[in-house]
Amino acid sequence: MSNLFKELKRRNVVRVGIAYIVLGWVTLQVGDVLFDMFETPAWVGKTFAGLLLLGFPFACLFAWAFEMTSEGVKRTAEVDQSESITHSTGKKLNFVIIAALVVALGYFIWERQGLVEQDMEAEAMLDKSIAVLPFVNMSSDEEQEWFADGLTEEILNSLARTPDLLVASRTSSFQYKGQNQDISAIAASLGVAHILEGSVRRGGDRLRVTAQLIRASDGFHLWSETFDREPKDVIAIQENVAIEIANALKTAMDPEALQQMVSAGTASVAAYEAYLEALVLEARVGESGAVEGWDNAVAAHERAVSIDDSFALAYWGIALYWEGHLNLTTIGSALVGLSYEDAFNKYIEAIDAAIANEENAALALKFRAHKAYNEMRVADSANLYEAYVAEYPNDIEGLQQLISTIAITRDIERARPYVARMSDFSRDDPLQINAFINNALFVGLVDEVVSIARDVIQRYPQHAFLLYQSHRVLLWAGHTEEAAQLVPLLRASEFPEENIKLVLMRQACANGDLATATQYLADANAMFDDDPSVAYIGLQIAGQPEQAHQLLVDAELGPRSLLGFLNYPYFNHTYFPELADILEKQGLDRPYISGPPYACRPDPD
Repeated sequence: MSNLFKELKRRNVVRVGIAYIVLGWVTLQVGDVLFDMFETPAWVGKTFAGLLLLGFPFACLFAWAFEMTSEGVKRTAEVDQSESITHSTGKKLNFVIIAALVVALGYFIWERQGLVEQDMEAEAMLDKSIAVLPFVNMSSDEEQEWFADGLTEEILNSLARTPDLLVASRTSSFQYKGQNQDISAIAASLGVAHILEGSVRRGGDRLRVTAQLIRASDGFHLWSETFDREPKDVIAIQENVAIEIANALKTAMDPEALQQMVSAGTASVAAYEAYLEALVLEARVGESGAVEGWDNAVAAHERAVSIDDSFALAYWGIALYWEGHLNLTTIGSALVGLSYEDAFNKYIEAIDAAIANEENAALALKFRAHKAYNEMRVADSANLYEAYVAEYPNDIEGLQQLISTIAITRDIERARPYVARMSDFSRDDPLQINAFINNALFVGLVDEVVSIARDVIQRYPQHAFLLYQSHRVLLWAGHTEEAAQLVPLLRASEFPEENIKLVLMRQACANGDLATATQYLADANAMFDDDPSVAYIGLQIAGQPEQAHQLLVDAELGPRSLLGFLNYPYFNHTYFPELADILEKQGLDRPYISGPPYACRPDPD
């Protein structure tokens, strides 16, 4: 054994092995950077790493069997040891190893420094993070529950408008309503450093609001206060709580700007209470899926603006309601019997009022971006949303809308940083994850979305909406068998039957079972024979893109009615000359694919 090791050293096999490992590691690091830069698919990097790994034994074998001589490469057995120059070659290899180690060490230090800086930034960001738990209704009247929830939500919204605060979403915070869990456990689950909790008691001519800010790491109360006022002081209480919390967490806002950020937007208590009621009703629709409740929510918003006709946030709520009736691909779009033009006019009236009355110029950017999108000014909308997100970098809704707008042109590089930021923010909000998966997939970041889908499957195994999205993502990426494992879970859920048919159809097509997929398509169309969006998606899954687009052509839909379809990467806008002309005039190069990757491949015969 000793002689073998000496011979390995003499033939420079050991040095070649060390040099190969070090140079291989450096090459992988450089390759990783370059692969990201050139948007190389993940399989290229994996293949490259595999080839390097497989090359190691061959390099060592070559060093054992061959030798560099003054006359070139020869078999070692043919070289007399007295003429061997392995010692000289070994010295050169030593220099190569040392140089490679210096490069590797430099890269390691640089990367480590970057990670340290990222950790410091993440720690600083986490230190300014908070979740607002639902305030407890201490009133004798249980009907005041909506008031406590609404006040909680508006405090949350006010804090979320502070640019350098990370605020857990309403969905994340309200899952702990009525639960007596440890504060540190809640904070750890939501990924925040602080918790705001409180209670509300309202009766007669008195309103008592108690609030306390708790540091989760040690349970220390950073701030607490009890407001014992008249009900007319509710607006001042909400704004005061938000300002005190922002100051306690040492945000960078100056007092005047902070006051504007957390402003309720109205001086009328009656209008404010109607607005709080609308927020609660909207949230219940999102949680239950009972879209009919939107009518009650918009009625509360309308009551708010009838009391205060300058209440921008209430107009914003009305605008969102009417936008839901403009997009044929949105659930609940057919709730009212108005024509598309009438619904659009109501949307424009509401969004214009929101823009005109919003005193916060930064927040008005969001309203303007929203209007631009629905007026088919896609390029303007994306630019306005980017300007808004620059002012409000932690606004989840703004990020979602920006990514969704970018998805129309599938500009992956433009979307990538916002997708990365959104990935951090939406982790514990199933509703936001649901929208995020959809947007990121359609913008073209498939590998990233697969990773997110696998994560949420583990964390939310009973959440039908997320399983539905994840099933599509896995099929899109070609993980057919993995996707099939979700089908029984979805069939056992209370998910709408028509959507289950689409799931079964996707899986059948991915499995190559055209006959079964065709039957599921017929079943789905029978359920929604008057819904062109469901029929369109079904025909795309069936591998019939021409028929799918012709169906929309025959429906004689106008360009604005087709706006929601632009997010689908397989939507071919060239079938619609007026729509294509609108995009062309904006200089938008919108690529599209022939159909979803899992679509059936009908027999050409």
